[in-house]
Amino acid sequence: MAWLKKALNIALAIALLGGIGYFAWLLFSKFFHFLSEADPSVFAAVVGAIATVLVGLGGVFLTQIQLRKRAADEAHRSIKVEFYKEFLDVVAKMIVGNSDNVDITPPSEQELVKYLVEFKTNIMLWGSPQVINATLKFSEMSSTGKGNMFFCLDELYRAIRDDIGLSNKGLDNRQLIKMYLSDPSELDDPEKLQAILSELETDEN
Repeated sequence: MAWLKKALNIALAIALLGGIGYFAWLLFSKFFHFLSEADPSVFAAVVGAIATVLVGLGGVFLTQIQLRKRAADEAHRSIKVEFYKEFLDVVAKMIVGNSDNVDITPPSEQELVKYLVEFKTNIMLWGSPQVINATLKFSEMSSTGKGNMFFCLDELYRAIRDDIGLSNKGLDNRQLIKMYLSDPSELDDPEKLQAILSELETDEN
């Protein structure tokens, strides 16, 4: 009977663990009994040796944990960089593709919707809370029209940089999104900014 064989295996495993535990308890009992009756100098030497070994093992253990964590973080970072880079490329095509000075075709509405679904899936698995919140804010702005697309994108870009370990220190507001504009000062001029947004909306429609 399969269930009986399984039960016997479990019972044997429990018995084995119990035997090992009992043996370890006897061993430690003998050891501590020896220490209690040993000369104080011997006791101090043994305790010092044990402490040294434990500290050494602890250091090795912590180092291994840090190395594994670092390797895992680096692997995750590589994944993040890949799909974040793809997102930046898609947005750049949307912005720069509307210019007559470059030969770049912006994605169609269907392609854009499909890509954004994939991007949101990726950040749900790998993105930081800041990136997720910035993406939701950008999506809400896109669907309601309430807000500024460039400002939301700049906030999302900063969250992305932070998520892959890059510093935003020293960057002024909107510096990241200004890099894609032929005239960065347009972002600081309300009238010019509205003209750019209107042009993008017209092209999308």
